[in-house]
Amino acid sequence: MENSPATIRVITRAARDWWDDWVNMVLLGIVWLLCWITILLGPPATLGIYYVTSRMARGESLGLKGMLEGGRRYFLQSWLLMIINLIVLIILVANYVFYSAIEGTWAEFLMALFIVLIVFWLIIQFYAFPYLIEQDRKNVIIALRNGLYTTLAAPGYTLVVVSTAALVATLSILLVVPIVLGGPGLIVALASYAVIDRIETYGIRENEDGDQQAID
Repeated sequence: MENSPATIRVITRAARDWWDDWVNMVLLGIVWLLCWITILLGPPATLGIYYVTSRMARGESLGLKGMLEGGRRYFLQSWLLMIINLIVLIILVANYVFYSAIEGTWAEFLMALFIVLIVFWLIIQFYAFPYLIEQDRKNVIIALRNGLYTTLAAPGYTLVVVSTAALVATLSILLVVPIVLGGPGLIVALASYAVIDRIETYGIRENEDGDQQAID
């Protein structure tokens, strides 16, 4: 599978830095859950964690202060992303439910197609959120486009990293305890580190310590 060394590097770096900053990751995970209870603060809190992990990849530990700063800075973009996601997912799920009520091979094919589209859309979001943080232009559409391009450009890389994040999410849902122990922070770190690695691999940035160059 292509980019195997890259996937190992991303996963190990994200897990190591997450572990080194474990206390902050636990705190951010708890605050993130509380923010989603309010609904209004959920999307900003989510991008706030991405902001923290983006800085963590560069050796900075911002903690709750960074989450608040990122949430404030990306408040509008976070809600725009949320609205786009809600619209797209409602359309896809509604189509799946509609065809599930129809008998026939063609209906089963369309059901399978919409399942694939739902998964594909979620994978794009895995990249789009951290891309929004890394871009010079904080444009949601550009972030979605970059997420799409990365998904198509590195399918093997994406499969490994996204599967790892999905495993962490599944354990968090089934066991509950990993959520309290910073599960959301680890998932976000995997996404952030994966995007930063792709940016460096594609030559958009010289190295993780260098000056940021335009991604669009």
